[in-house]
This record gives sequence, C-alpha cells and structure tokens, in this order.
Amino acid sequence: QASFAHQALFWHCAALPSRLAVAMAFSKWTQRVLLAALCAEVRGQGLGPVDQCPGSVNVMGAGTAALVATKINMPGVPAGPVKNVDGVVMPEMWGRAYLADQCTDGTYDHNQYVGIPLLGKKFIYTTDVSQAGCGCNAALYLVSMKQNTEVSGCEDYYCDANNVCGVRCDEIDIQEANKFAWHSALHRYDDGNGLAQGFGGWVRDNHFEMTSAEYGPGARCIDTNSPFKVEVSFPVGNAGRLASMDVRLSQQGKPCDVSFRMDSYSHDAGFEHLSQSLAAGMTPVISYWKAADMLWLDGPGNGGGPCFRDDMDCGTAPLFSGFAIEDLDASTFYP
Repeated sequence: QASFAHQALFWHCAALPSRLAVAMAFSKWTQRVLLAALCAEVRGQGLGPVDQCPGSVNVMGAGTAALVATKINMPGVPAGPVKNVDGVVMPEMWGRAYLADQCTDGTYDHNQYVGIPLLGKKFIYTTDVSQAGCGCNAALYLVSMKQNTEVSGCEDYYCDANNVCGVRCDEIDIQEANKFAWHSALHRYDDGNGLAQGFGGWVRDNHFEMTSAEYGPGARCIDTNSPFKVEVSFPVGNAGRLASMDVRLSQQGKPCDVSFRMDSYSHDAGFEHLSQSLAAGMTPVISYWKAADMLWLDGPGNGGGPCFRDDMDCGTAPLFSGFAIEDLDASTFYP
C-alpha cells in the first residue's frame, strides 16, 4: 500500500496515469523520485528541452571531452537540460550528462563515452552547490558506462549500482552533496546502499568527517555559499590494487581543508573489483535531482546531521568546472 505521502503525490499527478503506472513498477525510493518529477510537469514547473550535445569541456591532463546529455532521467520520465557555458557545466533539475569522446545528436553509443583510467590518478574539479538545499543532490560520480553493452531503460547505456535505468554497474560517488551535506561513496555493482563517508545522514560507522562548523553556509573551512575545489585520489597499494579513495575539499582563502580516506569496503575486500573498473576506465557523470526523503544524505543520522526535513528548495543549477587529471606519486598517500 502507498504511504500517505505517496497518495498525496498521486493526487497531484493524476493527469499522467500512464506514467504513474510506470512509476509503480519501481521501489518506493524510486517511486518518490519519479513522482516528484511528474508532479513538477503537472504543476507547470516542467523541464525544458534537452540539447543532447551541449558542447565540450577541457579536462586538463586528458584533453577535450564532449558532453552528452540524457533525454530520459528514468524509464518513463524525461530528463532536464544540462547547460554548458565556457566549460562550466550546469545540470538543471533532473538533468544528467556524461563525458564522452564525441557526441552524435540523436544517437547514444557506449563506445563514444570516455573511459578514464583513474587508478593511480587524482581527479580535480570545482563545484558550486550554494543553491542546493535540504533534499537536493548535486552529484558527480563515476560509472562503468563505456563497458556496458545494454542500452538500458533510459536508451543511453546508462548504468549504476542502484539500477535506476535497469542496468547495474560499478559506481564511485565522488560527490553527492548540497550546501549542508556531503557524501562520497563506493558501490560495487550489486550494492545499491554502498559505503559512504562525509557529513549528514548515514555514513560509515555513524561517524561524520566534519561538522557544520567546517562545511556549510558560512563555515570556516568550506563555506558553501561560494565555489570550492574537490580533489579525489585513487592511490595504488599492494598487488597493484586500489589502496583507498582519498577526498579533499578546499577553498581559496580559508584556513583549513576537509579531507578523509576511504580505505576499506566490505563488499569488495581488498578493492579487487573496483580496482579493475578504475584501471579499465570509468565515465564521469554529472547530475542534479531532489527527493522529499533524502535524509540518508543530509539528515541528522545518529545526531549532529544538518537537515531534519527535506524541503527541496533547490534553486538554480549547481556548477561544475575546472576539470583536471594528475598522476600520483606512488610513494605518497593522499591526503
């Protein structure tokens, strides 16, 4: 039976019965995301047209990459547009885009997506999440899309560990964030929950890596009212495998950084599986979405988390820019 919240959404979305039937085939979490998107259309907060090929971005150390925007956010639900202004990527609500070697309008081809081998590398970029409130998720993550030969329910070969478009693959979340919360997470293809670290909601050992004094609006280390830099490293350890995923957030003019290490993952002992995916090359994905039940990301958790209610005040699009890839010194662990 649908919860009261589900029933309320059904009432608001009654104008799209066929699409609602599609939504009900998914889990409750996915239903709510689907229904929120459908409600936005019905209420006139609809999605603009999607330009499948919104230009390119420079990835220092790897060259120029094309952006490929999806037209389907989930099966039966259209995606929002992704804008690109001089290499600054701006996914509007429900927008999702992939880095690729080329973009062919009207065609999605997994062979065209980039597969960046990041084992032993550092990935760097700048993000601005200043408009993303509780219940909003500005994300940048890696998935094994180039290797996926199944077209998926989104008709673009998209895959992830949560089976959003009907195909599972390995997923490494560098950023799932809003201006109050931050998660980085590891997902083997068959582990939708994954292992997260950061601030807000449910994280590894219920231990936050920071507080609102270090990360958030007006915070002393990362003031999320302004852009900040993200660096994620994938150092190599024993037997040539991934040793850890190391995350560092920094901001010009601030006296401190936020950094943490993800050095174990029970679903992938010794990082055997994720090491192979990183070595083979993964596709960066940029997206923006919202949900009324995103307290797993930004909620109080066991205490101290930033949000008590996901009001989904998501404002304008988040920004992603300044992409770069660097080699790591094999003798140095980061941070």
